[in-house]
Formats: sequence, structure tokens, C-alpha cells
Amino acid sequence: MPGESGERAPSVLGELLDVDAFPSGRAEAEALTDGRSRLTWAEYADRVARTAGVLADLGARPGDRIGVHLPKSVDSFVAVHAVLRLGAVMVPLDALAPVHHTARVMTDAGVETLVSAASPAVLAELASITELRAVLTPGPDGETPPGVIRRSEEDVASAPHAPLAAVGPDSPAYIIYTSGSTGRPKGIVHTHHSALTYAGLAVETYDLGPDDRLANIAPLHFDQSTFELYAAPLAGASVVVVPDGVLRFPASLSTLVAEERVTVWYSVPYVATQLSARGVLEDRDLSSLRWLLYGGEPFPPAALSRLMGQLPGCRFSNVYGPAEVNQCTFFHLDTPPPADQPVPIGRPWAGAEVRVVDDDGSDVGGDEPGELLVRTETMMDRYWNRPDLTDASISTLPVDGEEQRWYRTGDLVRRRDDGELVFVGRADNQVKVRGHRIELEAVEAVLVDQPGVAACAVVVVRPPDGDDHLVALVQPASLAGEPGRAELLAALSRRLPRYAVPSDLRGFDGLPRTGTGKVDRNAAAELL
Repeated sequence: MPGESGERAPSVLGELLDVDAFPSGRAEAEALTDGRSRLTWAEYADRVARTAGVLADLGARPGDRIGVHLPKSVDSFVAVHAVLRLGAVMVPLDALAPVHHTARVMTDAGVETLVSAASPAVLAELASITELRAVLTPGPDGETPPGVIRRSEEDVASAPHAPLAAVGPDSPAYIIYTSGSTGRPKGIVHTHHSALTYAGLAVETYDLGPDDRLANIAPLHFDQSTFELYAAPLAGASVVVVPDGVLRFPASLSTLVAEERVTVWYSVPYVATQLSARGVLEDRDLSSLRWLLYGGEPFPPAALSRLMGQLPGCRFSNVYGPAEVNQCTFFHLDTPPPADQPVPIGRPWAGAEVRVVDDDGSDVGGDEPGELLVRTETMMDRYWNRPDLTDASISTLPVDGEEQRWYRTGDLVRRRDDGELVFVGRADNQVKVRGHRIELEAVEAVLVDQPGVAACAVVVVRPPDGDDHLVALVQPASLAGEPGRAELLAALSRRLPRYAVPSDLRGFDGLPRTGTGKVDRNAAAELL
């Protein structure tokens, strides 16, 4: 790992792909593949430096926000690091999102330069509603929107190397956008320091090294992708980028993982459960897989136990951390979890501190739930152009006589007697029905743990007559029949307070999901 044995530790992300800083023997080792293209570290660094040169020729400068609007591939990883080498601020964009959503993010971030494989029609539409002025596209041909400068991969092949930009550790490195509660995209600004600190802690916690091969499951616009983008080159580990087409078919996904001898996997639970149920794991040699990390939402204990049985040589860890702080806690599972208890989110990792507080900001003791506050060097700098959100989410509290910044996660947790933290739900998803406070995630956790339930969403229905009640939307639709409904209601009644048992269950062939694989509760509610 850089920083050991006299090796120079990177201070900015651009140095991760600086060929002059590679340790002996790394240059010719495989660094990156998507199952079709393969790059050694030397080839990777060369492509990054040349792509940065083309971006500079297009007029991009340090501090500019540059959008990366590509499907997951070797090209997408190259583009991210090219932007960082240039000292610009990388803005990952969902290549599958509607044009107007992409335009909202571009406008908010002030993106004028784009690396995109979108069709000429999409680029023309973006140019008509944003300030897009320059685009780098993979293909050699294609129409260019009026007023937009265009370069292609052919230009990259002959471009000179861009020098590594002189930016500091506290400079913005990337902005990841999430959908805010009001529908307005919310940009999370991370610095080179916060990203490199996260990468270093990930390398240390999961013992990453040059022999590892990391599966890139998450899309670029999801914060889990920073694990492969930054921790992998820091450790010298190679990355297997899983294309979106492969990800949709669990049997193809398991084939890729087996053939590429993946050693470390990080994803949301949904992708892992699909791999377990439909990945034909009994026909695959997955003995290389040594560690499976999951996060983003709870993993149903029954499904987790089943997958652990299918991968007996693999260690499992529940990883917790909002995008605003990257990761901050973890829980290693050495044995399958109890069926009737949630899996803890664990304890803080090195360098992070947590507090559990009540509505008044006072520390909560015992088993009482409270909001989780986090203090860590992996924390974001701010929300982009939203000082109101920044002020509301970051509190300054005294620590040993000094004022320190704490991020208010909005997540409710409780602390077990052994000190492990358990996720209870979201403060903004805590609802009141007939006078009772109910955590929607707590109801969903029990429901999705029942046999045959692939996914669910629990919503509050508030009719004009005032008879508020909970409704559970359940996948698959076969559970909509009377026997399935009765069995589920009986199971929920055994594990939940009476007032938390949904009064109605509806079955659906599938539930809407976000681009990261989570069930979209707001979109699901519109099915009613």
C-alpha cells in the first residue's frame, strides 16, 4: 500500500494513476477489465493522461465540473481518473436516467464539459437545456450539437499527456448527487482528502492488496463505486467492472465473477440476493471470493444466511455509511445471523466517532433509540450550492474543549449491551399512525424476512376520512391471494406490535427500484 516501505503516499486522487509513482512491478500487471477490454496499470495510466489532455484541449481547467455520463466500462473508469488528473471536479451522471433529470444535475453543478456515449439526439437535447459547450465521446463519428465542441477516442490516441494538476488535498474532487426529499437533486461535495482517507481505511479494514480483484457492481453515480475507483488503485488491486447488461442476469454475473476470479464484492443486498436465488451458484467455482461487503439497506437475515451457506469460504460484512461520510461503521459476520434479530451496523472504524442523541441533542443511554451523529475525516465538505442543507446537516459540537464538525445522519439507531449499533430506521420515515410512532423500515425488515417475499415497501395511506393505516406492497404477486395474505399477517402479528401490522397487503410482479437497486418507496406508493 502506498505510504509503506518508503513509498510515496498520494495526497490527491490524481496521483493514484500517476505512472511515475507506481511501485516496482506494478506497471505491467492487469489493472482493469470489463470482461471485454483489459488494461495494465501502465496502459490505464497512459489512457488517463491522454484523456485528460483531450479534456484540457476542450478548455476544461482545474476546478471545472466535468460530467462523466457513461455506462460502466473500462472507459468510465478512465474518464473518472482523467478528470481528477486534470484537477477538475468529477460529477458522475446516471447514463440510464431521463434527459431532464441529467440536465437538472448538470445545471445545478454547472457542468459545461461532458464525457458521454449518449446518442447525438440526447446530446442535442442536453445542449438545448443546459450550458453544455464541449463533449468527449467514444465513437469517431456523429453529429455535434450547434455551439458544442466535440472530440472522440481517435483524438485520445494521439493526444499528449496532461500534466498532473497542482490542486490541494482540501480541493473538491467529486460531487455525488442524490435525490433530495423535495425532488431537487442534492450534490455531496467530497475533497481529495476525504476520498483518500476513505480509500486508505478501506484498504486497511479489508486487507486489500495487489492480489485482489474487486468487482465493481455499483454505478458511478452511487457512492459504493468509490470503493473500486479509489481503494483499488491505492492498494494496487485490479478491478473487474461489471457491465450493466451482465448485472441484469444473475447467471451471467456469477459466470463473470467465477471466470475473472473476483476476490472482493461490494453491493446492495438486492444484487447479492439475486445472485443467490438465480445465479446458479452450485455450477460456479467461486472459491476465489474471500469477502462480500454489503450496505445501503438491511439484508434480510434468512436470505443472508442462505447466501453464506452457498459461499462457505467467504467472509461477510455489513457496511454502513451515508454518502456524506462514505463509510463509518462495519460489522463482520463470522456465522449466519439469528433469524429473529436485525444484523448490527457494528462499531465505528478507525478514525471515526459516533454519538447517539435524542431530539434535544443530548446523548442517549441504554437501549433507547436516537439519531446517529458521525465525526470523521471521510466526511463531505458541504452540499453543493446548498448552505441551508449544510447548516442543517452538520452540527458543531465541543470535543475535548474544541469545536468539531458532526454529520447528522437522520438515521435512528440503538446501542446493544455489547456496544454494537443497530439500525432502527430513518427519522424522516418515522410515522405516526393512530397515535403510535412506527418505523417503516422496521416493518419492512420483518416482512421481507418471510419465506417467499422477494421485496416489499410499507407506506402510510391517509384517506380523507382520517382512518390512517399501513399498506404493504409485496413482491411477488402470487402472495396477493388469501392464503399468502393470511400467513403473512399472522407472521407479522407474531413479531410486531398490533399497531405496526399493515391493515392491507397488495401483491405486485415487481416493485419500482432506484438506479442503485433499492426499492423506491415513493414510487411504490404511486402503485396504490
